[in-house]
This record gives sequence, structure tokens and C-alpha cells, in this order.
Amino acid sequence: MSNASGEIRALIVVVTFLSSFFILSFAIPSGFFVSPYEGKKEINVPEYFEAIDIYSYAETYNFTITNSSVFEKYFTLGNWNVLFNSYYDVEKMKGSIYDSWWLFKWNFRSLKWYNKQGVQVSYDYYSQYINHDILDANYDSSKQECKFTLSNSDVTFHVYFGFNQTAYSKPSDALAQNDLECLFCINFDEVNTSFNAWNLIGSILFFQMPNVHVAINMLIAIPIWLLIAYLVYVLILKAIPFVGS
Repeated sequence: MSNASGEIRALIVVVTFLSSFFILSFAIPSGFFVSPYEGKKEINVPEYFEAIDIYSYAETYNFTITNSSVFEKYFTLGNWNVLFNSYYDVEKMKGSIYDSWWLFKWNFRSLKWYNKQGVQVSYDYYSQYINHDILDANYDSSKQECKFTLSNSDVTFHVYFGFNQTAYSKPSDALAQNDLECLFCINFDEVNTSFNAWNLIGSILFFQMPNVHVAINMLIAIPIWLLIAYLVYVLILKAIPFVGS
């Protein structure tokens, strides 16, 4: 090993450090690694959802759906990466969760739609979507509520659709005018307290380790980036003789 070249030593340092950091972090109980949620916190949602017991959920996220031919909303809820799609022209709405690291997204898993009675109402085995007829059919005008559950083997979300009942008689009418609100909610026991190697390494390299001061993040990440830059430089130098051949 003493005769190993500089780039091999740098590679060993980078791989050993990152793998050791991940293994040690993975051994930390989730209660120490992830901050607990507080039920009673300030939540701002549209007035359409005032009748919902928002404080019974660990976290909520709301947005307005437009009548675009392709509407996409990426967000994080309860440490889950969520994608909501609405295709107005073909009357489809779907939800999914996915894994991500930096700018990369993969492993999209569809979520099935259930009405408030717990009956699955989504179509298509693969994409799991609902159309506007299903959306309207599950609107309870007496309670002024339109509630669904989005679920798969990993997580369950509670989804509410709200709109101005004075101006519109059903959800699809509000959607046609870009005035349909969507509220995603997650229970405390559904919050994702796990993490994977890619997310952890990405947090280290991009100075985003949770609950760690930025100076400490820099002390960890900058030496690694210097070693990576050195490895790239050496590899480029070694490849130059072969470029012209």
C-alpha cells in the first residue's frame, strides 16, 4: 500500500470517509437524527379547509391546481418526496412518491386513490389516476368537503380539494377556472424517519446536513471536494495521451 499512487490514496480516503460516515450515521437512532414534529404549530391554509382539523396532522402542504394540459407539483411532505400531476385535457389526476439526490429523481411509485369510505376509486394498474367525474362524485355538498386518501405500501396521505362554493357548484368547475385548491396532509405515524446513502452523501457534499452548522458542513465537504477535483485532474491527464491516438 505504501507504493500506491497519489490518486489511489485520494480515492481510498474519499470512499472510506463517505462509507464510514454513512455507516455511523445509519447507526444513530432515528429519534436523534430526525427532529420530532410538533402538533401545535402555526399553519396557514385557505379558508376552504377551515373545517378540517389541521392540527391533528403532522404536516400539511397546499397549492392551487391550474387547468394546464400538464400540471406538475413537486414538494416534500413528512420527509417524503411527492409529485402531483393533473392533465386537464385528458381529465387525469395522479400522485406518486419518488427518491431523489440533488437534481436527480428516480424510483417513482404511484399512489392509489381511495374515497373517504376507503373504497379504491382510481383507474389503471400502473398510473393510478382519477378523472373529473370521480372528483365531482366524491364532493359532499352537505359538508362542503371533497376528501380522498392517496396510499401505497410505503405511505398514506390525506388529500382535500377545496373551492369557493358560492362561485362554483362542483370541483371540476373550479378547476376549469384555475381556482381549485389542493391540501395534502400526513399523519404523525406516516412521517418518513429513514434516509438512504445517496441523500446522506448529497447532504454532506452540498453543505446541507440537517441541524449541522454551515461551518462544520464546510469543514467536512471542502476537503472531499478537493480530493475529488484532484482525482478528476489526474484522470484527465492520464486520458490526454489516448485522445490524440
